[in-house]
Amino acid sequence: MPRGARLERHGEGDRIARLVDMVLLLGQYPRQYNRAALAERYGVTERQVTKDLQLLRERLELAIERDPSGQGYYLASVPRLPSLQLDLAQALALLLAAEAGHFVPGVSGQELNAALARLRAILPDRFRELLEKTARVRRPSKTDERRATRLRELLEAMALCHTVEISYRTASRGGERVERRFDPYCVVPFGRSWYVIGWCHLRRAIRTLKVDRIEKLWNTRVPFQIRPEFSLQDFLAASWGMFEARDVPAEEVELEFSETAAPWVAEEEWHPTQQIEQLPDGRVRFRVRLPITPDFVRWVLYYGVEVTVIRPESLREQILAHARGILRKYGVREAAQPGVAEVGR
Repeated sequence: MPRGARLERHGEGDRIARLVDMVLLLGQYPRQYNRAALAERYGVTERQVTKDLQLLRERLELAIERDPSGQGYYLASVPRLPSLQLDLAQALALLLAAEAGHFVPGVSGQELNAALARLRAILPDRFRELLEKTARVRRPSKTDERRATRLRELLEAMALCHTVEISYRTASRGGERVERRFDPYCVVPFGRSWYVIGWCHLRRAIRTLKVDRIEKLWNTRVPFQIRPEFSLQDFLAASWGMFEARDVPAEEVELEFSETAAPWVAEEEWHPTQQIEQLPDGRVRFRVRLPITPDFVRWVLYYGVEVTVIRPESLREQILAHARGILRKYGVREAAQPGVAEVGR
């Protein structure tokens, strides 16, 4: 359904979502929505649109005007949020969280910097000077603007519980593009990327999509309800990383990390099921129950010789296969004795 298509009728109960969407719409450019266009967009009468505009003007005191050229209605001034009263601890916590936004490209740098400036202004001089010394400036990347646009579209659809239609480029199958309908439940940052979790109408299941692979997105304006069985906490606990492990059973995993790697592993909460045991010689034993996915295998490989796989045997075999592949790639072949390698000619 293309942008601007007719919204299905859902009764007066959808009015709040319609009003919120109308405010967002009238704050954009170009000013293309007159009464007839708004009625067509929301599947209501022009008389109902008139009532909605009147409510927004009188009850919410929004300055909604009509373009003299007849193009459509628009917000003459952007409404401002009421000021917040924050104590020092709250302001510092919010400021540090906002600073972290610089390290996940996609958050609008201009708006984020403006918000940070306002937060710093209410802090005592000593705190402000300290934060300015430790703040790091990240240069905007080429993906920032596109990613920010996608995140804004997804957050709008999430707030209104509207199904979206997307053109999605898969990571496999040669980057094949797939058209699908998707109910966005939540947007989650992971690593240096953003992911959206929700119900995929094509696969008839919960799926995780990388925001950067969404090449086109339009809001169908068709409401959805989050499935009652969905829990973000349970969904993330059932995997390692962002992507669910479909049809991969959970296994008991046991790893031992060297004295060198032990502090780095022991100080983090990697998974809800993890158990960490400090050993007398400085090593740590790490136990976790999860499906063994490529993401988890890569995490184990990251620690190289500083980690030993105790169980399961299938994980040991995967790590060994990667090690042999690295040796072959660099022209090194295994010697007869275990743990010894020869340089190939």
